[in-house]
Amino acid sequence: MSSLRTLPGPGGVPLLGRHINMLRMFRDPLAAMRRMYATYGELVALRRGDPTYVFAFGPEHNRSILSNPELFKNGAGPFFRFAKGTPMERLLLNNLAVMNGPHHRQQRRLMQPAFHKQRIQGYRDAMVALTTQTLERWQPGEQVDVLPEFKRLTRHIAVKTLFGLDQSDELEQAGELLQATVRATSSPLLFILPFDLPGLPYHRMSRAVGQLDAYVRRLVAVRRSQPEGNDLLATLTHVRDEDGTSLSDDELVGHTFTLFVAGHETTTNALAWATFLLAQHPRVNADLVDELDRALHGEPPSPEQLSSLPLLDGVVKETLRLMPPAAVGLRETTASCELGGYALPEKATVFYSEFVTHRMPQLYSEPDRFKPERWAALSPSTYEYLPFAAGSHRCIGAEFAVQEMKVVLAMLVQRYRLSIVEDAVIEADFGMRPARGIPVRVHSQDRRFARSRIRGRIGELVEFSG
Repeated sequence: MSSLRTLPGPGGVPLLGRHINMLRMFRDPLAAMRRMYATYGELVALRRGDPTYVFAFGPEHNRSILSNPELFKNGAGPFFRFAKGTPMERLLLNNLAVMNGPHHRQQRRLMQPAFHKQRIQGYRDAMVALTTQTLERWQPGEQVDVLPEFKRLTRHIAVKTLFGLDQSDELEQAGELLQATVRATSSPLLFILPFDLPGLPYHRMSRAVGQLDAYVRRLVAVRRSQPEGNDLLATLTHVRDEDGTSLSDDELVGHTFTLFVAGHETTTNALAWATFLLAQHPRVNADLVDELDRALHGEPPSPEQLSSLPLLDGVVKETLRLMPPAAVGLRETTASCELGGYALPEKATVFYSEFVTHRMPQLYSEPDRFKPERWAALSPSTYEYLPFAAGSHRCIGAEFAVQEMKVVLAMLVQRYRLSIVEDAVIEADFGMRPARGIPVRVHSQDRRFARSRIRGRIGELVEFSG
């Protein structure tokens, strides 16, 4: 390489090298990334001079990394081995999030019809019906934690739109099966004890994945014997590529699980943060109620109305800017290359950060403030605003998630005023989840908007007005 400059970054400790810096970052990743950017600039080595683990911040680096998948491949694959031919291996390999190259392009092309604009609008009725059921369970005066409430709601919406199930017991059964698989595949002990022995997390994971695999295969068999339906699985079962290629059963199982995770966990977190941010910003909350009342008169929004509610749109965009579904992504170099004037070797791990990009003052004035009104005049580039990533691996369900957020918030805000429980501890973890939930008090929509006294480290992420 022509570049011989030394990458800036923190020093290491003899014998421990970059590992001590990795441990320090894991203690508080969000603060650590902001500190790295403020101290060292847009390209930072985890250990000074070591180009094998690099953080690249800002839109120009986002563009370089995400627009060139042949050089910066998706490095989010499994981190430990699974027995060949097992349901777990099939689940991981048949996953858009970890695919690369022609295989990824072909699979994404096959899945794209399920996310056509008209298809997404067709899921609106299911979103409205299930949101209505959730809101009718709440009663003025009671205290609820909106995080598990939204988790249940988005799980039901995901299952309904994925599988077309109608009965509440079917929704619950399928949702629990998918959720159990998420829990089983997320255990950190899988990295430490990857042994298929009774009582160990690996064994529980294998059992959960096997049950999900069998369940989805039964549904696929039914869908293949029927005319194409309106749910996602029905569409994916019948789709054909230009050469007649269709998705295999293995691929359908993997994609189903991926879509459930992407359409459930991240939307849950975003809805919880939107609820929190609105409750703690009385003026924005009041203005949003006014906008919705004028346009909707207490009714759920139609697909056409969703595109003509500018403040609701701003609330969703600003929530996703401040608290994006992912704080950081990673790629792996496929060859030695240059990034920002620095030489990187083959197989270097390069981290990019939506979270840091969205907090850059040169892109967003008062970046730590919740200002939905900024979106009336703001039109950032794809690499300046990327809550759903960008490039060929941009989240295929992004428009679905935005529609779901808008439907739920429009119905909720018209019906109830939610106030954060006094002295609640509000914090975000590295996965951008509300680490301790979002406890609220439910009120009829009486427009008595007021900020609550809260505790926790959320004040390090959101600057509240005086």
